[in-house]
Amino acid sequence: MPVSFLTPEQRSRYGVFNAVPDIAQLGAFFHLDTDDRRWAMAADGARNQLGWSVQPGTARFLNCFLDDPEDVPAVVVDYVAEQLGLSSACKQPS
Repeated sequence: MPVSFLTPEQRSRYGVFNAVPDIAQLGAFFHLDTDDRRWAMAADGARNQLGWSVQPGTARFLNCFLDDPEDVPAVVVDYVAEQLGLSSACKQPS
């Protein structure tokens, strides 16, 4: 996406979590419905299930995907993991 019209400060804040989402934002952007859970659980392994589930919420919250998908606040990972019945610890490589 072109960002040349943005100021340097705006560019540095674009496409990243500038603050930890609050509970209202978590519910609005990172809530998984039945179809989301079904798609997530079709992924191979807990790490992929969790990673797959965080991406749509990140896209909704930031209006883009992260350059590094692991740059997600822990509160988001915990919130999504709880919905899937997974441990948020599965985000760490073995």
